[in-house]
Amino acid sequence: MSTENKGLPARFGVPPLTEVRRTTAAVLVDTVGVGLMIPISLLYFTLTTDIPVASLGVALTAATLLSLPAGLAGGAMTDRFGPKLAMVTNNLVSAAGYVLYLFTDGLLTAFLAMLLVAVADRMYWACWSSYVHTLSHGRPFERWFAFLESIKAGAMGLGALLATLILAVSTDVGARWLVILNIATCVVAALLFVLQPMTPATGDVPPAADDEDPELLQAVRGWRTVLAGRANLLFVVGQLLLSPVMLLPSVALPLLFVERWGMPVFVSTLLFALNTGVAALIQTPLSHAVRFRSRAGVICFSAGLLSVSLLVMAVLPERRSVLAWCVVVFVGIVLAVVDALYMPASNALMTESAPDAVRGRTVAVFQTAAAVGMAVFPACFSFVFELSSVLTWVLLAVVIAAGGLCFAAASARLPHAVRFPESRTPDPAAPPTDPAAPPPAGPAREAAPPAAGTTEPGSPQTQVPGKWAGSQ
Repeated sequence: MSTENKGLPARFGVPPLTEVRRTTAAVLVDTVGVGLMIPISLLYFTLTTDIPVASLGVALTAATLLSLPAGLAGGAMTDRFGPKLAMVTNNLVSAAGYVLYLFTDGLLTAFLAMLLVAVADRMYWACWSSYVHTLSHGRPFERWFAFLESIKAGAMGLGALLATLILAVSTDVGARWLVILNIATCVVAALLFVLQPMTPATGDVPPAADDEDPELLQAVRGWRTVLAGRANLLFVVGQLLLSPVMLLPSVALPLLFVERWGMPVFVSTLLFALNTGVAALIQTPLSHAVRFRSRAGVICFSAGLLSVSLLVMAVLPERRSVLAWCVVVFVGIVLAVVDALYMPASNALMTESAPDAVRGRTVAVFQTAAAVGMAVFPACFSFVFELSSVLTWVLLAVVIAAGGLCFAAASARLPHAVRFPESRTPDPAAPPTDPAAPPPAGPAREAAPPAAGTTEPGSPQTQVPGKWAGSQ
């Protein structure tokens, strides 16, 4: 293991930055670009073309659905060539998509631009967890994932702020400059990912040359491994059921606050800023605080906390008041806490429960399930919301709680090293705790190792080692 950073940063779970400075810079630059485009991802085409909004909406939906297989392809690329190449590729594909933004003059060009950006997004989520797993080789996954996610949250807020300032100066020209800046951030991030040295994990290298099976047969067997097994199925269902968590601050809650409670439109941006800002601050220290807790337990706690909060929403009166603003702040903080706990724990369970050789494809299947859930959620939510606001929040609470239980059931039989981020190991220098043990006679001597097969229960030899000892 490399030298850990000492002092205050280590107390809050911040990893040694000297080892990942290029990845940290790449994540920072890349996510600032994402924040630049969030306010105008669809608005850009209405500012620079005469394409009807309805046509743009259909094109975006079609591009999103057609991009779903790209996530599975990204997982296969990750297994075959490693997550580093997959990260570089998705940034370059994203840059190509935004180049098309600049040359869009009709619906077809706009659709192709949206499709390339959606493909890059699917590839990113297919390889991101595997990339962090390889980057954290030999260290707890959550420490690195939480730190990089906090960087992403802060960078996204910074990008959105810069976009606001640029658009305030000029709308049409400013929108084009935002696209140009985003292209530059994609290319710079790809270069930084190339320069980041990484120690490949077992699954990041091609199969052995002496394997006599055809490559196509190996690929088929790999997908069969990914799709087989009760635990994998439960992970997929859990990921699908928990996908609404990602859209609550951008789709569901703004609709409630603005349409039903009569609050001003800017409440949606306030909720987004509160969610990302608090998450950026608490992501790393909170993940560090629960490092000895069961990952499934952390996921269930997050799902339960959010479900209870949604049930509270169901009984609140639908009116504009001081209470409504208190609810906005409360929900924003709850969502930030849930994100900070649920995201690292769920990604760690999914990533580390997979065999090395098919980790990329396993993560890709899970992330594709999340993408399907996020694609279906707006339509389902809108339909139920029109019928009854109370029923909407009750159903959401039940769905999210069921998602947490799926993760708990899937992890029940996994090895201890996968279920827990870290384990408390006994101090070998500590005195014996058995009060009946006789005091040592004469000079203190180092205890002799026990004979084979005679290890006593409770002794250090029977304690489960740290998470990174042994294979999965």
